[in-house]
Amino acid sequence: MPLKRFLVALALTVVAHAQTHAPHAVLIGISEYAHLPKDLWLQYADADATALGKLLAVPPANLTVLTNAQATTVAIRAALHALPKDPNSTIYVLIAAHGTVDNQGAYILTYDSDPANMAATALPMAELQTLVQQDLAAAGHVVFLADVCRAATIGNLKTATVGNAIEALGEAKGEMLGLMAARPAEVSFEGPQFGGGHGAFTWAVLEGLGGKADADHDGAVTAGELIDYVRGSVSRLTSGKQHPRDFGDMDNATRLR
Repeated sequence: MPLKRFLVALALTVVAHAQTHAPHAVLIGISEYAHLPKDLWLQYADADATALGKLLAVPPANLTVLTNAQATTVAIRAALHALPKDPNSTIYVLIAAHGTVDNQGAYILTYDSDPANMAATALPMAELQTLVQQDLAAAGHVVFLADVCRAATIGNLKTATVGNAIEALGEAKGEMLGLMAARPAEVSFEGPQFGGGHGAFTWAVLEGLGGKADADHDGAVTAGELIDYVRGSVSRLTSGKQHPRDFGDMDNATRLR
């Protein structure tokens, strides 16, 4: 093979390899809700998803950001099920939204969820758990970020115990790093004091992945460094009122950025 043709073929092979192993992300941030009064809307969940999408080195073709009216139950379900089932893939999932529990189970409230009929309109945590345990278990690395405790009550629905359902995702096989915004009995804070308008949790994640979590100054942010940074930062930002939790079995030395 002539040298020029060989170099072109080699370049195409390198590009194809990079695309195959490029990360994927589904980032969901819901501040507005079609069936909730405005006083129960969130302020910055959509900004959290948008900002994380800009920070992550995810090719546009592999990046799905769903905010507010885009984040319907159907759209979220489709985006999550479209994630690759590839042992060489790295997947990021962010859910910043209301989470609730009724007598039938735990749910993520999507834009079009009806609190009077959660089972038919919301995204069941059981479905999310099945997705992670069956579909994403084959992925090489999964980073799952959950901020679903930003309100104490939504009508008669409970929010305090939804964290337990999300933490169960960590029982899935595969290398996962899960970070939850708060302990079960805590409310997750948001406000303009956090990076100009974010949840305290996501702001800490953004800062950490942006480099502040690099404790040993080696130019990389590892899973363990991000956990330590987010825990300490959120506690400090909220004067000890909010404490993130981690779950999953990703090795602390796994490089995230």
